[in-house]
Amino acid sequence: MRFIVVDDHPLYLEAVSRYLSRTFRKAEIQLFSSLSDALSFLAGATTDLLILDFSLPGMEVGEGLNRAVASAAPAPTLIMSGVARHDDVTACIAAGAKGFLPKTMEGQVFTDAVSIVLHGGTYVPAEFVSLSPAAPVASSPPPEDGVAPIDLSQRETDLLQMVGHGASNKEIARQLGLQEVTVKFYMTRLFRRLGVKNRSQAAVISNRMGLASNG
Repeated sequence: MRFIVVDDHPLYLEAVSRYLSRTFRKAEIQLFSSLSDALSFLAGATTDLLILDFSLPGMEVGEGLNRAVASAAPAPTLIMSGVARHDDVTACIAAGAKGFLPKTMEGQVFTDAVSIVLHGGTYVPAEFVSLSPAAPVASSPPPEDGVAPIDLSQRETDLLQMVGHGASNKEIARQLGLQEVTVKFYMTRLFRRLGVKNRSQAAVISNRMGLASNG
């Protein structure tokens, strides 16, 4: 397994390398301080993951980012940034990046996010979870007590059903074969889409939809 990490700040580059080495002990980690050097390397080599600093020279959203994503493909590309702006996150995901990682995140969360992406998922900060709405496949019943209907994906419907059954994030992760951090990500997005603040409120909606009585 090979990771390519590109950042023009030596200290952060070293920190990222250290965290990756601890978690992915057999991985080969290639470090670059410029986008052009990384792309030149990729012209004659492959990688399993490309991690890029968003503020690198030449990394403007558009041609630079598109070139990076295309050069790493089919491997996923992750973007790191000292500041997570809503528009930046949206643009990076739209350009094909599989994640946007704030540099303020803790080391364990960072490596969890990398694992999510390596397993085919997409990671964005919790405050931006609404950026990746899934295709609607199920609908809630007519409004009751002022609660508006909302379209839910199959994954969201499954999660809501499990919440209605009283399952914890750890139990949901085990049943779905996911990491717990991934379930937390999905649950945050689900709560926002439902307009609820906690599991109890979500369970009420699950009951109204008849999900808690199924399965």
